[in-house]
Amino acid sequence: MNEQNIKIKVKDRILVEMSKHVGKEQLIYLEEVLDSEFVKLNISQVATLPAEIKRSVDEQNKYIMQLFIIKKNNIKDTTKRSYISAIRNLLLQVDKPLTEMTDLDIGYYLRWYERRNESTTGYRNQASTVNNERRFLAAFFSWMRKNKLILDNPVESIEPLKEIRKPIDYFKPEELEILREGCKTDRDRALLEVLRSTGCRVGEVVPINQVDIDWATGDILILGEKSGRYRTVYLNEAARYYLKKYLSGRHDNNPALFAWEKQPYGRLSTCGIRTELKTIANRMDMKCRVYPHKMRKTLGMELKNRGADIGIIQEVLGHADPAVTGQYYAQSTADTLRSVRKRIA
Repeated sequence: MNEQNIKIKVKDRILVEMSKHVGKEQLIYLEEVLDSEFVKLNISQVATLPAEIKRSVDEQNKYIMQLFIIKKNNIKDTTKRSYISAIRNLLLQVDKPLTEMTDLDIGYYLRWYERRNESTTGYRNQASTVNNERRFLAAFFSWMRKNKLILDNPVESIEPLKEIRKPIDYFKPEELEILREGCKTDRDRALLEVLRSTGCRVGEVVPINQVDIDWATGDILILGEKSGRYRTVYLNEAARYYLKKYLSGRHDNNPALFAWEKQPYGRLSTCGIRTELKTIANRMDMKCRVYPHKMRKTLGMELKNRGADIGIIQEVLGHADPAVTGQYYAQSTADTLRSVRKRIA
C-alpha cells in the first residue's frame, strides 16, 4: 500500500468516527484540516502504522455507507437516501462485502428487483423503475471506484432495460375544471392554481414564502430543485386572485406560502400537497391519476400545443438539460397534429 492510500484510509477513518460527534459543517472543516496536515506528513515506514482492524462484512459495509454520506457533499440529502436505500436493498439479497460485488451479483439483484412484487400484485416493476435503481447503484459504485475502494464499477457491464416511452400524462381542460369544482377551501383552489400557473415541481413550491411574490407582475424567484439554479416562475391573474383570497383568510404567523389549517400551522410539506390533490380528486371521483407533477406536465403541453419553442419550454420548466425537454415535448401530439390538419384544410 503506497503512502497516498495510507493517508486516505487514515483520514476516512477519522471522518467516520468523528461523524458520530460533530455536525456536517464541522466535518467539512475537519477534512480540510486533515488534507492540509497530511500534505506535510511524510510516512517513511508503513510498518509503524497501526494494523488494519479486521471487520465483519456488516461492519465493513456500514463503514463504506457512512463514509459515502459524509464525503458526498455535492448531492442533496434526498438523493443520498435513494443511493443508500438501493445499497441496503442490494445487501439484503447479496450478503457480501461491497468491495467484492461483481456484475453477476448486480445482475441477480436487478432481476430480483424487477420481480419482487410479482407474487403479490401479479405485475413486475416497470423498466423505468428498475433502471432508476440501476442508476442509484451505478452512482454509488462509481463513487467507490473514484475513492479507490474498488478497481471497477460492477454496474457498468449491466445494460439497462429497454423502456417503452408512454404518452406524456397531462390534464385535459375538462379534467382541470372538475378539479376546480372539487375545491372546497380557499387553500384548495389557491394550491391548484399556483401549481397550474407556475409549473413548479412540488419540492419547489414548499420553500416559497409570501414575501417572495411580486404581486404586480406575478413573478416568483425560486431555486430549481434539480438544476440548483435560480429561475423566475409566473403566477397568472387567476392564481394571484385565489392566492390573495386564501392568504387574507389566514390567521397564523407562518411566512410560508402554504401552511397547515390547524395548529401549529406548520409549512405544508410535499406529502401534504400530494395528499391535498388526492383528496380533491377523490371528492370528485376522478378516474385519472392526480398528482402535483402532472400540473407541471400540463403547462409544458399547453406551451407545446400553442407553438412555443422547445427552448422557451425548457426555460419555463427549468430543465438544466435541453435533451430532457426534447425527450418529452419535441414530439408532435394528437392536438398539434389535429390543429395542423385544420390549418391545411
